[in-house]
Amino acid sequence: MKTTSLLQASAALLAVSSQILVGANDDSEFVTCGSAIKLSHRERSGNEYFLSSGGHRINSGSGQQLVTSSPHKADSSSTLWTVREGQGQEPCEPGVKIKFGTKIRLSHVDTGSNLHSHQVKSALSRQQEVTAFGEDGNGDHGDDWVVNPAQGSSNYWKKDNEVFIMHDQTKHHLGCSEQAVFSLNNCGRQCPVMDHLEVFARKEKDHFVKWKTSMGVFLHK
Repeated sequence: MKTTSLLQASAALLAVSSQILVGANDDSEFVTCGSAIKLSHRERSGNEYFLSSGGHRINSGSGQQLVTSSPHKADSSSTLWTVREGQGQEPCEPGVKIKFGTKIRLSHVDTGSNLHSHQVKSALSRQQEVTAFGEDGNGDHGDDWVVNPAQGSSNYWKKDNEVFIMHDQTKHHLGCSEQAVFSLNNCGRQCPVMDHLEVFARKEKDHFVKWKTSMGVFLHK
């Protein structure tokens, strides 16, 4: 399936429902290729944030498309990401379970850009910058990530289970923290991401880099 058609399929399913299970079977507990998912991180405060992006650009560093963690659970247009094969790999079959340790890309449904990282300092925490990059799901190898379990012994990515999402090139892990929040002081009065958290990548495997997915448009064979 071509990149554009996979993203279009995810968007079409989203138009029907923001939380749907297609073709339920014994594999329905897993995250699969072609699914449009919401990734969430829970802070020690108990607050939950959702990996988000939009049309905004970073005002420093690379100037690429901004990625944040949004406190707004219901904002489906900015918090859905399509799970795809890694850059240059054979297209994965929609509905196939994602095995831990394999390279994937996460393409933002609303803008078509891929979750990306590189060795540029992030604006707030001065860790490794995370952005969205490319068009219609096409980018470069900086868009490749590897999902591994933070708990449990499953060989495949399960919904509701915490995972680490590692950037393949730099071996840093996707993360965020309430210690790095966009506010009036650091983003300005017209800040489009007020109260969102900065998303970064860091070497350590700790509380800040744990994610899970339980909502989205899930495809199953």
